[in-house]
Amino acid sequence: LQEPAMALAQAPPPWLALSLDEARSAHVPHHARPVQETRARPPASFARGEPRFVSETKLITFHSSAGRLGAAREVFDGMGHRDLLAWSAMIGAYATRGIFHEVLALAVSMIGEGVLPDRFLITRILQACAYAEDQRLGSVLHSMAIRRGFMGRVKDVPVGNSVLVMYVKCGELGRARAVFDKMRRRDLGTWNSMIFGCCRSCQWEEARRLLDEMRREGTEPGVVTWNTLISSYARSGDLDVAVDLLGQMEECGVEPDVVTWTSLVSGFVHSDRGDEALQCFIRMRVAGVEPNGMTIACAISACASLKLLRQGSQLHCHAIKIGTVNNVLSGNSLVDMYAKCGEIVAAYRIFNEIPEKDIFSWNSMVAGYAQAGYCGKAYELFCKMESYGIQRNVITWNTMISGYIRNGDDERAFELFQTMESYGVKKDTASWNILIAGSVHNGYFDRALRIFRQMQSVLIKPDYITILSIIPAFANLVAAWKVREIHACIFHHNLEMDGKIANALINAYSKSGDLAGACAVFDRHSSRNTISWNCIIVAHLLHGSPTKVVDYFFKMKQQGVLPDHTTLTAVIRAYGMEGMVSEGREIFLNMDKDYNVTPDLDHYAAMVDLLGRSGRLQEAYAIIDEMPLAPNLTLWESLLTSARMHGNVRLALLAATEMSMIEPNDPRIQVVVSSLQDLAGQSFDVPKVTVHSKERMLGGVESCSTEIRNMVYLFSTGDKVASEHEAAELKLMMIEMGPSMLSAGNGTLEVEEEKEELAGIHCEKLAIIVGIFNSPHFRSIRIIKTARMCNHCHTFAKLVSEKYGRQILIKDPKYLHKFENGNCSCEDYW
Repeated sequence: LQEPAMALAQAPPPWLALSLDEARSAHVPHHARPVQETRARPPASFARGEPRFVSETKLITFHSSAGRLGAAREVFDGMGHRDLLAWSAMIGAYATRGIFHEVLALAVSMIGEGVLPDRFLITRILQACAYAEDQRLGSVLHSMAIRRGFMGRVKDVPVGNSVLVMYVKCGELGRARAVFDKMRRRDLGTWNSMIFGCCRSCQWEEARRLLDEMRREGTEPGVVTWNTLISSYARSGDLDVAVDLLGQMEECGVEPDVVTWTSLVSGFVHSDRGDEALQCFIRMRVAGVEPNGMTIACAISACASLKLLRQGSQLHCHAIKIGTVNNVLSGNSLVDMYAKCGEIVAAYRIFNEIPEKDIFSWNSMVAGYAQAGYCGKAYELFCKMESYGIQRNVITWNTMISGYIRNGDDERAFELFQTMESYGVKKDTASWNILIAGSVHNGYFDRALRIFRQMQSVLIKPDYITILSIIPAFANLVAAWKVREIHACIFHHNLEMDGKIANALINAYSKSGDLAGACAVFDRHSSRNTISWNCIIVAHLLHGSPTKVVDYFFKMKQQGVLPDHTTLTAVIRAYGMEGMVSEGREIFLNMDKDYNVTPDLDHYAAMVDLLGRSGRLQEAYAIIDEMPLAPNLTLWESLLTSARMHGNVRLALLAATEMSMIEPNDPRIQVVVSSLQDLAGQSFDVPKVTVHSKERMLGGVESCSTEIRNMVYLFSTGDKVASEHEAAELKLMMIEMGPSMLSAGNGTLEVEEEKEELAGIHCEKLAIIVGIFNSPHFRSIRIIKTARMCNHCHTFAKLVSEKYGRQILIKDPKYLHKFENGNCSCEDYW
């Protein structure tokens, strides 16, 4: 068994081709053979008259070394007596070639014939048990190793390691740990196996603890140890820890190899962190490590996710240079990269050059055509796949469905969805998610909810993508009960702990008018990040609770969460609502130094609002005039609101004029400019803006919607009230509130909407009166309006909320008005 086989591998002698009978007669003296016999002389052991089974054992070794496993097995099966050496030779031949089921079958037969393995053979059989995950036979061999004394001595480390690996591969980490703890001596392989087992069972902290323990005991981790930990953390998505381990690896003097870097690059790609994947790839190249085909494929995938055509093309050249361009993995990545970068012709050329296309090749090309809007081409490839022997899978079907629905062909998408199971392809969660997300994207919110309900009725469990797709569709005042329905589903499927879902719920509850629901979700949220705090801060700002905004801001900082752009914008606006100008100004002036946030247009707009609310209109205008950025529509709109609320016609007209230059085709801005020009006359030096006729400016009819008893009703300005009783009540209310209505808007410029005597009763008044008489008293009246509320309607809503004791929520394009007990959350500033 110890004889080298190098000579055999280089030039196998002719006598190895002998049949079994010829081999057995090979000891015949040379002079007795025919002269024409030219076969080579057999090994000397045959001539020395060694026992027959010894010669046959060597023959098994020679045959297996030359790659003739069948001939070796033929010799083995024909042996009359098989000792441990013969079994070892045959088992070793199968083990070397990875034919583990034959190894295990031979091991069982060997033990059945009364031949017991020695410490070397038992190690090989245990390795086969590990690869085949045969714990039953492995446990028997473990017991045998203990009984035969192969586990207690220092020299038995290889046997102990084999038992350890067997239990780890079979998923029995507890038994592996018991073996590990009883080993008197542990080498690097022992520690590597135990660390691998912990990583495989997702016991990350234990794996890190073992790493520290092995170093304390004097065993320095090698590149395999570090790679095991780094690749495990990278696959789990905990890439920050993986990068930290890379730093420790380098500090210990262990050079990262291509496996180390490939694990990190792949992990970043699969976590949608393509930019960091490319940075990692660059670090690898700077370190002098040559990438392999897998590394190149992962880096190309990163370029695909970031749509970096130039860098992807450079990696394509590198793949050609190292000879991996025709590798199916690299080819698939290149097809995906070129398709996502809009180079569909290049993608198809690469696709055609892949010699052995797999299902991923076809799916990448179908997705490329679908994403580029060529659904016909995509469907053509979709139909051709099976003729090339490639079975379409659920990803192929989902890709086609997504392509059709993204390009507006909902009918064809639903047709494929309905027929996919007739082709033997079962719908998965992603199939339903595509229809839900597509319906929401195309504006069919109720259809999305129906699909969501149907999905649950057929026992398909929604995932976080399902929830994140459907929640935004119902983040509005008239869909509060639908948000609660979705929340119930989230709770039922234990998805509430997902950070993204919790943040989406906070946002949805606040926008649907349920601030208490938003706060309840936030309070139960255990892993709050900056986005979570921003959601609750913006929720309170939306509902007119500036004090709470400031409170949450300070709590956020106390818990070590750094405020970002959104946080600071909300806090400046909250200080403006509170009239705390100096505090808001301090945040604005120090945000770059204190929070590393450079002021942008949103922060300048918040500052204009802060100063405008306090009546410092000239300072607000100076902010716009002196800012280093070009002002946008939001900035001028903030100044217009301030000027209008404080009755400053000149500044209001100036702001409206600037708005009309930014959005010259917006009819609402044209109405504002026209009204302000009429108010200003010729007394102010403001450029005269040409506006369209009144008919063209007011071509659109204002409308609003309200929810009553789980039904949504639409009202338009000028509509008639359906019930005579409601019409009479509305007329009576208008008479009773007449004096109060006359004082509405004193000191402000009412310029946005047409007077009711011209256009008819405004739609929100109609919605309020219908809600008063058709919804339960304990329910709030919720209205969504397409245009800004006028002063008269605002006053009307306040008076109705006081008279009838009802809460009225009206969301216009800029503000959420919460009317209660005769007051509004906007404090009459909108």
